[in-house]
Amino acid sequence: MAKPAKQQPRPRRRVGLKLLAVFVLMAAVGSAGLYLVLGRQIDQRFGSRRWSIPATIFSDTVFCYPGQRLALSDLKQLLLVRRYREVRGREPMAGEYRLAPAGLTVYLRKFEFAGRDLPARLVKMEFTKNSLRGLSESGKPLPFLELEPIVISRLFGRERESRHLISFAQTPKDLIDAVVAIEDRRFFAHRGIDWLGISRALWVDLLARRVVQGGSTITQQLVKNYFLEPDRTLRRKLMEAAMAIVLESRYGKEDILEMYFNEIYLGQRGGVAIHGMGEAALTFFGRNVDDLTLAEAATLAGLIQAPSAYSPYRNAEACKERRDLVLKRMLELGKIDRSHYEQARMEPLRLIERPLPVNVAPYFVDTVRQQLEQLYSPEVLASEGLVVHTSLQPELSLAAEQAVSDGLEDLEAAYPRLKAQGDKEPLQAALVAVQPRTGQVLALVGGRDYAASQFNRALLARRQPGSAFKPFVYLAALDQFPVTGKILDQPLVYQVDGKSWSPRNYDGRYHGEVTLQVALAKSLNAATVNLAMTVGLDPIIDTARRMGIASPLKPYPSLALGAFEVTPFELAAAYVALGNDGQRPYLLSLKKVVTAAGAVEQSRHFELAQATSPAKAFLVTHMLEGVFQFGTAHSAVAHGIDFPCAGKTGTTSDYRDSWFVGYTPDLLVLVWIGFDDNRSTFLSGGKGALRIWERFMTSIRPWLQGQTFRAPPGVIRQSVCQDSNEPATLDCPRTRIEYFLQERPPRAPGGPQR
Repeated sequence: MAKPAKQQPRPRRRVGLKLLAVFVLMAAVGSAGLYLVLGRQIDQRFGSRRWSIPATIFSDTVFCYPGQRLALSDLKQLLLVRRYREVRGREPMAGEYRLAPAGLTVYLRKFEFAGRDLPARLVKMEFTKNSLRGLSESGKPLPFLELEPIVISRLFGRERESRHLISFAQTPKDLIDAVVAIEDRRFFAHRGIDWLGISRALWVDLLARRVVQGGSTITQQLVKNYFLEPDRTLRRKLMEAAMAIVLESRYGKEDILEMYFNEIYLGQRGGVAIHGMGEAALTFFGRNVDDLTLAEAATLAGLIQAPSAYSPYRNAEACKERRDLVLKRMLELGKIDRSHYEQARMEPLRLIERPLPVNVAPYFVDTVRQQLEQLYSPEVLASEGLVVHTSLQPELSLAAEQAVSDGLEDLEAAYPRLKAQGDKEPLQAALVAVQPRTGQVLALVGGRDYAASQFNRALLARRQPGSAFKPFVYLAALDQFPVTGKILDQPLVYQVDGKSWSPRNYDGRYHGEVTLQVALAKSLNAATVNLAMTVGLDPIIDTARRMGIASPLKPYPSLALGAFEVTPFELAAAYVALGNDGQRPYLLSLKKVVTAAGAVEQSRHFELAQATSPAKAFLVTHMLEGVFQFGTAHSAVAHGIDFPCAGKTGTTSDYRDSWFVGYTPDLLVLVWIGFDDNRSTFLSGGKGALRIWERFMTSIRPWLQGQTFRAPPGVIRQSVCQDSNEPATLDCPRTRIEYFLQERPPRAPGGPQR
């Protein structure tokens, strides 16, 4: 019997197997290629841990010390500005304070930024009347306390994202558990995709024939926010899933959570987007992320799904309901027990007040920004996370802005003609506050309303200083005259470019022979011009140059009355040397720039130039004290100026500009008032700028030490007769103590001296 013939494989089956093998191979190759491409993209972005972090500009720190004239209400304002909140009935936690009958206890937050670290500490502060009596920590007295700086601005890019980076190690367990419980309860079990969740979402999407429901894991959310556009398409969802799988294969769960906590969007503050748990913790609760309570952690976790709908400021009830849902999920998953759940659920929604705008001291920030733009490109400033430390003192800055705003409104109420009519520009002002010893700019206001006009009049407006220039004439005169030297106060006629010119006194009255001190204190124009012509205009110009005035100066008699243009900032810099023993510091606003890694890239130290001798600077200061005692600012005493001050009013022709520059041993403040179009204000320096200066100085009284000006070596004290202004004799009925240069003592008249 013959064997049956062997059956051959069907040709179609062979072809099918080959096609299947080719398809599997191509799929494998494609998957491997896709994995490599996506892996490279992920490594490039995530491996460097790079976010677009704007440069952060900080104010300076603030010091408190026993004996400081600081009321309890002043300290509460200090803490409020720094986003501390009051608690009652329990010990304060980080970022909180509790009032006591004679003071308060404050738990200062840990402050850690590149280039500056301050420790967390629980401090007790005791007060008596309007003075800080004592500081203590754990029962031990403290000599002083340094309060953290505040963020005054961020130099945002187009995205305007605000982000404070945190590490996984900083993140409290409650916050991790809260986010995982509400957003992705199987996060630590899956490998990037929760197949059960994604299957459910796809089924709903297919039924609706569009994407209506998400089943995204935390990893997918991170991929979507970091890499992909927010469009709700199937292609984007597939790419999101693929990248999530690749990400999970290359990075650990802790790395992914750290990136997620720094990336997630959690709402808006003004026009700025809040990104990351670190920024949100500071914005909503005034805490570092590691200081969050369980209830606060649950609140932040609840915001992730819909930051606008659950905003604690816009919809507190919805926010609490969402928080309680997060707490319930944590209880169900065994992350917290029943007692902690009930305690957290009963905790009220404690938010910090928001006393500060997104940008503080905008004119000052513009000044710092201009300096930074000379050092860095806009891209670096908007993305590299630079930390910028400045000289701004926030308490003084806020008081300066308030003094300018309220002061101008009061002047307009008192003098209705000052109010802007029709298309006329409103009355403007500028204020510069400087620490004489260091040249640090503590406050700078360039106009009454930054939103209406960003033109920085403090730095850019060129105006005539008028009588505010006179101290430099008298400084030059000290090389030839003693303080009690006599000068003629009569309107002499001078020839200028073939034309006759004669100075006129403000009130039209003339006093014959007067001393230098009286002429300066009473701002006598005729006497000052006559003195200038006696001393010589070239020595006066030379003196002004050494004091820091760089603007063009022409040797005309009117120079003595400030008939040239200067910026308020420039004039303030020239005055600073008078209050600093004749040493002129470089005015400093930008102190230090530090990279995100902690490397100091720019560091500015105060620099001094000897502009005049300490003795001459003191004598001019002494003469300017007379401005308050019997001169053009004598009314200031009635307005609360009860501490040693020196200063000078300034008024220009036709009353276009009103000036006042006043200083103590620890603070110099210049105020200018005028219209941008140069029309008359009808205000003298004493009726205009002095009023704003007084308002500002009385409002910052806690930060003034009230010291007297001390005579340096090279100055001698001598009794003089008040009637003759010559060294007092036994026949003189009225005397006073006067100061003189050691090398130029007063000439003694005949008769025995006292």
